[in-house]
Amino acid sequence: MFPFRLWGIKEQVLSELSPASEPAHAQRTPWWQWPHVLSLEVPVVAVLWQEALAQAHGIRLTPLLNVGLGLACWVIYLLDRTLETLAVTSSAGMDVSGLFYHRHRRVLLLGVIPLVMLLLGWMALYVIPEGVLWQAVSLALLVALYLASWSTQGSRVSRDVFISCAGLGGIMLISRMPITSGTKFTLSVFVLGVMALSFLRQLDIRMGNVLPKEMTAALLFAMGCTTSTRFFAMPETITEPVLECVLLTLLFACNLRGITCREAGLKEDGKHSPLVLGTLLFTLAVLWGIELGMVEHTLQGPARVALGAVVLHALVHGARRRFSVDAYRVLADLALIVPLPLAWMR
Repeated sequence: MFPFRLWGIKEQVLSELSPASEPAHAQRTPWWQWPHVLSLEVPVVAVLWQEALAQAHGIRLTPLLNVGLGLACWVIYLLDRTLETLAVTSSAGMDVSGLFYHRHRRVLLLGVIPLVMLLLGWMALYVIPEGVLWQAVSLALLVALYLASWSTQGSRVSRDVFISCAGLGGIMLISRMPITSGTKFTLSVFVLGVMALSFLRQLDIRMGNVLPKEMTAALLFAMGCTTSTRFFAMPETITEPVLECVLLTLLFACNLRGITCREAGLKEDGKHSPLVLGTLLFTLAVLWGIELGMVEHTLQGPARVALGAVVLHALVHGARRRFSVDAYRVLADLALIVPLPLAWMR
């Protein structure tokens, strides 16, 4: 009986150490997952979409604008993922990407992120056109509020830092606005009041009741992708840039919502299908408006790309049971960029 008992123990130990039950940090990361682990897919999507929009508007962007957008998206995503790990006490249950940020958060927060932000600061002062710069600063304030609302839930210090940055940055932006001194003073007092309430009464600025996290992130991402083209194209009315931003927001929200649903399980989320259908209908409405002459023709390229992307996303999501979470994430991101050549078609 004793040898059989030892054999049974040996089998149990071997089964516990088998590759199928290895912790995520001990498993070998496939090469095709490294772009996600290093958060490279975010700047790639942003830069490719910015180039496609520039082509649709008939403008040429300097390469450094693409570098700036890519670095900005990358550092924001690094901050988002790293700050989320501050509230995590155990790495159990994390995927490969989460483990990477959890294990290297000190290096990222004290080394990589500050260096990238210094580089972005240099580009802002000496490379980026002033008109693009102030649009980027305005967007950065909204990103700071987003990070304070969603990514610093486990760290009061980080939350207060981001609120302070957003508040002080808002006051600086107000001081440069072409408005009267009295209006500047009123807006500045309002911003300081919000900051005081946040510090003294623990004002919760979380936007979840107004906009879900995926929709908020998609809106900020869309605004970032359209910043340069919005400045250089100089549209005569606000209708075109608003429609373009809404189009991209809905498309990116489909991507983020689909990934969230797949990570949560195979059961369909009640909000995802209506979002995909609404994006499809809105895109078709924009294309129809272009045909009728009600919408500027420059939106035809982005609308065609959005139509192809949402159709591809629906196909990928419909076949989600055949893919792992990691494979689904890669395919969902590819659905955003595969139709981009349509923007070059006339």
